[in-house]
Amino acid sequence: MTLTLPTSAGLVSCVLALTLSSAGFPSEARSETKDYLTAEEVEKLREAQEPHLRMKVLGELLEDRLDKAKALRDPSSVKPKPPEPATDKKKNTKSGKQEAAPVEKPSEPVESKSFFSWMEEYLQCLEELSDNVENFSSTPVEPKGYLKSLKKVEGIVEEHSQWVHRIEGQLERPEKKLFADISEVLAELTADLKEAVEKAQEQVRLMKEAEKARTSRRR
Repeated sequence: MTLTLPTSAGLVSCVLALTLSSAGFPSEARSETKDYLTAEEVEKLREAQEPHLRMKVLGELLEDRLDKAKALRDPSSVKPKPPEPATDKKKNTKSGKQEAAPVEKPSEPVESKSFFSWMEEYLQCLEELSDNVENFSSTPVEPKGYLKSLKKVEGIVEEHSQWVHRIEGQLERPEKKLFADISEVLAELTADLKEAVEKAQEQVRLMKEAEKARTSRRR
């Protein structure tokens, strides 16, 4: 009997799939997610367990993929990234010596892909974000932080929808079907985000009323 061992690529895919499973990804999205996330992105999502943190990371992934696609087809629309926040250099020891700065991890090399490939990954990011918004709708969350992250993502999605609509007339035939799928998911996500924002706003309102009532009873 011949024993067939998995290839190194297969092993990496298996490891990523297991990591994403433990991070709480929806089962239907795991097979796709492992194909396009870098190891660093997998780690970020694994660490982002709280809903508001997960929304932040997913929004960043969405912007990253679209920016890479824009750079190939519509470079003038790519916004310059804000500078990294300066590190705090005021932390000194009692002896007056400055603490050593943390060692920065080297960034992963940027893959060279086509416009179509980046937009395929964008669609996968979009579907992952949509799945998470839907899942969190039935999960207890801290409403203030979640509301803030939802509004941020809502703004990102609105901006992306406008760009997708604007560039539709410039698409080649093979790209039109992909963009039709993207437009459909964007529309569904926009509606889900609106509903999630309204729900979070109501929760925040009720929290404020409850706090006001507790303060009044103490007087």
